[in-house]
Amino acid sequence: MSRASRLALAALVLALVLAPLLTLHPAVAHLYEAGLGGLRREASHPQVVAFSALTVISVFPATAFLIFLIRAARCQDELRLLLNSSRPSRLGDIHYRVFPSQSISVFMAGVFRPVVFVSAGAERALSTAELRAALLHEVAHQRNRDVLWGLVLCAVGRAFAFLPHADALVQRASLHAECQADEFALRGGARRTDLFEAIAASSGTPSRLASAGIADAAVELRLVRLVHPETPIPAQPTRGFVALTAAMALPAILAHVIAIFAAACTLNLV
Repeated sequence: MSRASRLALAALVLALVLAPLLTLHPAVAHLYEAGLGGLRREASHPQVVAFSALTVISVFPATAFLIFLIRAARCQDELRLLLNSSRPSRLGDIHYRVFPSQSISVFMAGVFRPVVFVSAGAERALSTAELRAALLHEVAHQRNRDVLWGLVLCAVGRAFAFLPHADALVQRASLHAECQADEFALRGGARRTDLFEAIAASSGTPSRLASAGIADAAVELRLVRLVHPETPIPAQPTRGFVALTAAMALPAILAHVIAIFAAACTLNLV
């Protein structure tokens, strides 16, 4: 993803976390002013009911977002098992770990301390040039912290699963991350044919880990682009993230507009 897309995604995450609190604030302030004696009466006040409805609207995606992240955190035991069962290796100046598996897998796992993993099957099946191309692709993911961003993307997709185009937005962002990694590998000296063979042979990431693998997204389009570099890809998802951020901010904005309007009516300003 581009820097603008990442900034827009970060803003969206901030909106997801803060929107329920900002939406709830006017309701809490209204009930606080009513005091304990008027709490039951004011709880059914139209203004409070409106605040509560807007809060529920913003809480739903925020809850789905947080639940996904909590479940992902529980998968860290799998990462520890993978680390314990693997051995260190290197190709040139690229360090990686080899784990026992007959699959052909090259991927990076670990949110804050990403590690590149290569299956024993991939070490045997891929030529040195093909393995180097795959490793350069993963180095790009490592430098861009794509595991972290990919985890956030999946959580955002889960938060807005009720929207028809949310999944397409997440897939588009994942595609751009993979294409950037492919371009990095080519700039690093990998040949198009070697990267093509490495992607085509890989079977993806064999786990539920938060990861970034060489064959995890849009494989067919990326293979076409390696043969025909002029093949276009969808636009960056920046505008989509901005639109979702605005949608998340809307309930909080409406809640404060209602509170301001109610206060103005009380003071006979309108």
